[in-house]
Amino acid sequence: MEKEAMRRYAALALDAALAIAEGDRLRIAGAPSNRELMRVIAALAYERGAAFVKLEYFDGGLDRIRADRSRDGFLDVAQTFQERMSATYAEERWSTLYLEGEDEPDALEGADEGRVGRMLKADMKASESLRVAQMSSRVAWCVLPAATEAWARKVLGPAASADELWEILVPILGLDAPDPASALRAAMGDIAARSRALNALSLRELRFTGPGTDLRVSLAPESRWIGGTERTPEGRAFMPNIPTQECFATPDFRGTQGRAAFTKPVRVLGSLVEGGFLRFEGGLVVEAEARTGAQALRRLVDTDSGARRLGEVALVDSSNPIGRSGYIFDSALLDENAACHIALGASYDGAFEGASSMSKAEKERRGFNHALVHVDFMIGSEEVDVLGVDASGRGIPLLKKGSFAAF
Repeated sequence: MEKEAMRRYAALALDAALAIAEGDRLRIAGAPSNRELMRVIAALAYERGAAFVKLEYFDGGLDRIRADRSRDGFLDVAQTFQERMSATYAEERWSTLYLEGEDEPDALEGADEGRVGRMLKADMKASESLRVAQMSSRVAWCVLPAATEAWARKVLGPAASADELWEILVPILGLDAPDPASALRAAMGDIAARSRALNALSLRELRFTGPGTDLRVSLAPESRWIGGTERTPEGRAFMPNIPTQECFATPDFRGTQGRAAFTKPVRVLGSLVEGGFLRFEGGLVVEAEARTGAQALRRLVDTDSGARRLGEVALVDSSNPIGRSGYIFDSALLDENAACHIALGASYDGAFEGASSMSKAEKERRGFNHALVHVDFMIGSEEVDVLGVDASGRGIPLLKKGSFAAF
């Protein structure tokens, strides 16, 4: 990216997504190759009055070294310093900007999946304080893409460059608009309107049908549809994902029943899972298989009891700009916003009415799921229909062949 384009992107992230203000603390995490972009964002944050900005860098190669060489007894140890940092970020309300895009996206491919799973589980335990704060919207956060050379080669082929991937991302992100922030806010308004329309239907169940898929997802009376913009308890608006196309809800995990086939690959515990499916009985995954990456998928659902239960269901019109691009981005951020999806693991407080004032036990009694993980699986496509069922048992077509129906 050119320097001016970086500043436009930084302004979109800080002003529209995080609303950085005087005295805020900001943490920026990304790949080393995006250091210049991260510094541009940091400089603009200080111009906006941020008190502190901290940069953190992903190092997939170091993760691989640890997975291969760490003494076995240390793989399961949650690092105390990570636990304390996570708790501090949550307590001090640090806003976090995650730049999606790695320099070594395949670093964990071929590693011992058992050791990788144990290592990542320990890391997830260590960062639980911040993750819970973010999923309950107590702190502002945003994930947005940042192209790298390695990521470009995965998406576009072995001779591709990061600049070529940026060219694809710019219109998807709306950076080609005269005023990207205003365009983004307008798009978020459209998603909010659709969420309101879904909430007005008082749905109690969703039924997904398509090749390899016949899935029923229950919605509790407390389940509510949200999307685009969320708010902290103090009323600060922020956007967790840029770009985003989803309206999502927290299901009643106890009522999930049937089979869901994956329509896009997904990376699980460092391994690419393709041609997979999940089968649920009584709210629990009882079968998890895949053409490739099956072992990683099974290890994921064994992470803890909550990893076998549903924490999110999202409706996405496949005809949106990400879906129309035709690319598989090998990125949860982008691929999940190209198709309807479900997530195994932790639920979001904001998508469950009254969750913020309930105890953990009370939430679980109402079908709200708790887990160390939260992994999205795309199950929508132009061959998948979604039917909503309201409290009276009336069926309402929501999506036909991947696109929203009138409702």
